Amino acid sequence: MNGRPVKIALRGLTKSFGKKHVLRDLDLDIYEGESIAVIGASGTGKSVLLKNIVGILTPDSGSIKIDGEEVTGLSGNARDRVNRKLGMLFQGAALFDSLPLWENVGFGLMSAHGVSRADARIAAIERLRQVGLDEDSADRFPADISAGAQKRVGLARAIATEPEILFFDEPTTGIDPIMGDVIDKLIVKSVKELGATALTISHDMDSARRIADKIAMIHEGKIAWVGDVAKIDNSGNEIVDQFIHGRVDGPMSASLLGTPAA
Repeated sequence: MNGRPVKIALRGLTKSFGKKHVLRDLDLDIYEGESIAVIGASGTGKSVLLKNIVGILTPDSGSIKIDGEEVTGLSGNARDRVNRKLGMLFQGAALFDSLPLWENVGFGLMSAHGVSRADARIAAIERLRQVGLDEDSADRFPADISAGAQKRVGLARAIATEPEILFFDEPTTGIDPIMGDVIDKLIVKSVKELGATALTISHDMDSARRIADKIAMIHEGKIAWVGDVAKIDNSGNEIVDQFIHGRVDGPMSASLLGTPAA
């Protein structure tokens, strides 16, 4: 892809929970500076894929390389070193209820990068400004703000350490369409300003189109199609067509009516 190196390389990724096979020999390349959205129906393994990449889960087999380094099975200091390259906006923002907003944003700076509280506060307030929250918000707590504002704080935390790779887990879930549009625009702005590689997990096609420059469709534990956003309406793939048009009838029907995979 235009000579860019592969930032994240997945090969033969497999993950099961008992008899439930979620990821099945999945392959995917994500290039440096690329923003890719992985789409798919609920229960098709999108979140399991993400959790394997960031090290929350360990695959049963297969390879996960970040910057050419095998990260599967890393732990302790080695995993921490890799994780310092990463930033993540969790589905529910996942803020610490007992910490004020600035401490939520500056948490990674203090815990993983050894930044002092005073400097972390200054940096956190600047990140809050970048996502549209003023300095007066810094000492408020998550319970005091709306779901949309919590997403903004989660995004500020994700970008606070200036990571090389950003992950977004269903960024528009739980917020109204207008706020969803706002969050998506903030994500695009943040990714571009950092020059980061981004992976978004979503079932929201409108959001995926706004955020990503490339889309990958996951179905039955494998990547069924990968291509530029502009090409998705004419993908020639029946699985993609059924999903983006929200049709009940089609090749996905059997799995949709069955037991969810994950």
